[in-house]
Amino acid sequence: MKPTIKETLRNLPDSPGVYIMRDNDNKVIYVGKAKALKNRVRFYFRNSQDMDAKTAALVSNVKFLEYIVTHTEEEAFILENTLIKKYRPKYNIMLKDDKSYPLIRISVQEDYPRIDVVRKIQKDGARYFGTYVSAGAVRESLDLLRRLFPIRTCKRNISPGKKQRPCLYFHIGLCSAPCSGNISKQDYDVLVQNICAFLEGRQDEVVRKLEEEMRRYADELKFEKAAAIRDRLKSVNEILKKQVVYSTKAEERDVIGLFFDDWNCAASVLSIRSGRLIGKRSFVLEGMGASTRGSVMDSFVLQYYDANPEIPREIALQYQPESAELLAEILSKKRGGKVTILVPKRGVKAELVNMAEQNAREELELYKKMVLAGNARSQEALVRLKTALGLPRVPSVIEAYDVSNTGDTEIVASMVVFREGRAERSLYRRFKMKAITSQNDYASMQETLLRRFGRYLGGSDDETFGTLPDLLLVDGGAAHVNAAREVLADLEIEVPVWGMAKDDRHRSHRLVDGQTDIDLRSDRGMLRLIASIQNEAHRYAIEYNRYLRRKRHQQSALDQIPGIGEVKKKALLRAFGSVKRIREASIEDISAVKGIGPKLAAVIKERLR
Repeated sequence: MKPTIKETLRNLPDSPGVYIMRDNDNKVIYVGKAKALKNRVRFYFRNSQDMDAKTAALVSNVKFLEYIVTHTEEEAFILENTLIKKYRPKYNIMLKDDKSYPLIRISVQEDYPRIDVVRKIQKDGARYFGTYVSAGAVRESLDLLRRLFPIRTCKRNISPGKKQRPCLYFHIGLCSAPCSGNISKQDYDVLVQNICAFLEGRQDEVVRKLEEEMRRYADELKFEKAAAIRDRLKSVNEILKKQVVYSTKAEERDVIGLFFDDWNCAASVLSIRSGRLIGKRSFVLEGMGASTRGSVMDSFVLQYYDANPEIPREIALQYQPESAELLAEILSKKRGGKVTILVPKRGVKAELVNMAEQNAREELELYKKMVLAGNARSQEALVRLKTALGLPRVPSVIEAYDVSNTGDTEIVASMVVFREGRAERSLYRRFKMKAITSQNDYASMQETLLRRFGRYLGGSDDETFGTLPDLLLVDGGAAHVNAAREVLADLEIEVPVWGMAKDDRHRSHRLVDGQTDIDLRSDRGMLRLIASIQNEAHRYAIEYNRYLRRKRHQQSALDQIPGIGEVKKKALLRAFGSVKRIREASIEDISAVKGIGPKLAAVIKERLR
């Protein structure tokens, strides 16, 4: 049994730590940090007349209170950020996952690095640049960069001394074709260094290096190469003319501005490198309008740089953070060098802060026009859905399930979650059947629900499984609904279940529960909502099915040979290019590959014969 809030308040220590507030369903709704838990937490439970609107709404929903003591304030700061990402509390700032924003990735960990566009940062040794506001912007940047510095985009295995035929990109000037031996390793490395420096904003350094390279080729009488560098230099200088210069110094700075209305807040980050503005990124922070400026700035800065690998030497802010010194210390450790945080009042830096605030204002206005209007329509549709289905309350949380298979293989199911009519992709889950080994949609659905709600009854820490939805939807008709209800009845769980039925053209058009059939075509709002949920459940199941199918087909004959693991398999494929060529090679050639040897080479030849 949890202690009451009064008991917890009486026992609060005078130590740094993190406090966690939960609602009546035991769901985490707020996580905060404190230099002294006793002082900070008691502040929330003072006279409600002195509170702002957001704090009053928060405290009115708090039913349980707990805390974690830390050794230092810095530990509390970092733990708060970790718990916010884990629980996604309603009253905390939550930045969108970076996978929503495209980045440019350069695989500098490879011998011949390649450039591509990704939506998530991995700890793979590659370098990441961005993020970019739109996919169109990143594609334009990528095309431009490849013309200036033609490094590869392909996933070919390139081995020294083994030439391959160059692809079309070489012939149209978008790749220097290191696979064909057209460029030396040294010259290719220079291209990679220049493109990284350019993306970091060190364009002046790139210009200087290109000029030196052009003169070197001219001195060596390599006039064609000198002319190619000259053309590249001309393109770089044209780009630099279009960029606004805010300083003649090689300054590295981010500028962060906030704009608030009565309830929401927007943040905009301007990136300045070598004195030039090279990028902008904006966020909307829902429900933060009633919070203090300093606390919002604290939380935003920490979360932003936790997701962004590039931390500049200086960060100019519109408002003073509550924990400026601590924030600077944490960011300095992450950067590996000193980070200065300042709040400029005059001069060029103050003008840049004003520009960031203006960008934040524009972002919030756009959000209110588009997102809030869409949210209102979704909420109206949910209210009508409650009435149509006779639900006890508005279905704020909807879970939907779909099954996909390839005959008797790759039998999988998807679980998608919609909150307030919007997809919550971080809560999606997928299931690969364990007990069901043949095609049976009803049994597969039952296994899926048994595992999902079994996790709930087992007290799962996973937020997705730790609570019950207001409505459960399954892809299919009355038989699917009955199969789902059997599982819930056995587990003694009460959740309304409806089936999403399709017409002859496989389009959503009605909801069924075995007794009632509700045609959605007369209500566009409800039809749009249910169709989007059904399409998401179907897409997520199909994607997992295709992934497993692709994985099965990609299994190599080498996987069946004793003594061949991932490292040796990659070494063999890197050396020969394919299993067919390994099969055709001699034992001597195979044994020459690092880690193989004559005995294993003989086994390989025998197994592949």
